[in-house]
Amino acid sequence: MTEIVKSADWVLTKERGSGVPEGIHGAECMACGANSPLFDDDALPVAVWSIQHVQEHPEHTLFLARTESHWRVVPRPDEDSPPPPPDSGGVFGPVFVGLMCLLTALSGFLPAALN
Repeated sequence: MTEIVKSADWVLTKERGSGVPEGIHGAECMACGANSPLFDDDALPVAVWSIQHVQEHPEHTLFLARTESHWRVVPRPDEDSPPPPPDSGGVFGPVFVGLMCLLTALSGFLPAALN
């Protein structure tokens, strides 16, 4: 378990397990708000999307690139007990990750909609 932050009763860790990517990559055009698709563990397709977007819109040259990961807060283990096994999430693990990616991407539209 890689610990990020410890408190008295809780530990914040990077989520690891079946279906959980190390990083989720995406980009948003700062001129028009277009969003790239999200890609797990590979930023190259996002770079290709950005270049293709500029080829279609030569004045759109600034992008907000994001890399996201998942964290989990778990009870702090006793020093004498073994760490808990990672939660694989079963079938719902990858579905949950995909839904969180979609919600994260959609949340980028909120500031643009308020302007």
